Amino acid sequence: MKFLVVLFGLVCALAHGLPNVVKVDSLHPAYANDLETLPSDSDDTRITNSEDAFENQFPYQVSIEWGDNEPPEHFCGGSIISESVVLTAAQCRYNYGTYSIVAGIFNRAKKNETAQRRRVDRFYVHSSYSNRVGLYDIALIKVNSPFVFNSYVQPVQLPKRKTIPSGVGVISGWGRTFYNSVLSDVLTYASVRIIPNRDCAQTLISVVGSSRPLDDTQFCSSPTVTGRTGKTSVCDGDIGGPFVQGFVQVGIISWGITPCGTTSSPSVYVRVSNYLDWINSLLIQL
Repeated sequence: MKFLVVLFGLVCALAHGLPNVVKVDSLHPAYANDLETLPSDSDDTRITNSEDAFENQFPYQVSIEWGDNEPPEHFCGGSIISESVVLTAAQCRYNYGTYSIVAGIFNRAKKNETAQRRRVDRFYVHSSYSNRVGLYDIALIKVNSPFVFNSYVQPVQLPKRKTIPSGVGVISGWGRTFYNSVLSDVLTYASVRIIPNRDCAQTLISVVGSSRPLDDTQFCSSPTVTGRTGKTSVCDGDIGGPFVQGFVQVGIISWGITPCGTTSSPSVYVRVSNYLDWINSLLIQL
């Protein structure tokens, strides 16, 4: 699944005082036009080099729909972490338009009797988040009515505090399957391998001449997958979706390089374990 990571994290300013920050240069000018893409323009997002999921394979996955003076359409992913709360990326929050959260779906183009649609009661964006992509790219959504758990709708587990992800994980979403395709109707997924942040930054620099800061609250996945040809990356539309190991969500899809799947560039994720105190403090209130 090549998540068309629309360099969402590449527009954030370098934060001061963060541990082990890999300092790199600003965004490569060749990709400047991709930075200000609004949700209504982001119909080209899906995991590249991915496979179709099967029904209820990822019961924690939700579609976050958004529309401005028009019916909401899918533009971000998210995951259920409690009956009334969804975990996603901060960049999926806009201060205008209408939201809808849909759980229990597999094919967005078909009528889903298993679908559970909710309105957004409130967005909780991390207070240190400052731009559309980059550091502190995490948010919680409180829905207006609790989800009903069944075989199609289930919460994902959260990791233990300070857990450092390694090895292989699974990403899922309805983004583009290649850089100039349309949104996928069917939920897709891919297995990807985690790589060190310093290697990640160095690869980004070698591919496009620049990167953004990577710190201990983030991690990266390789674009290459053992036994598969082609490049696997995230795309706009997959943003906010889960990176899981087993049934534990260790990451949130945050950003990558556009056009997705056309370069050997890594994808970047929020490390969920670093935000457990923040998440739990809000869950108590909700």
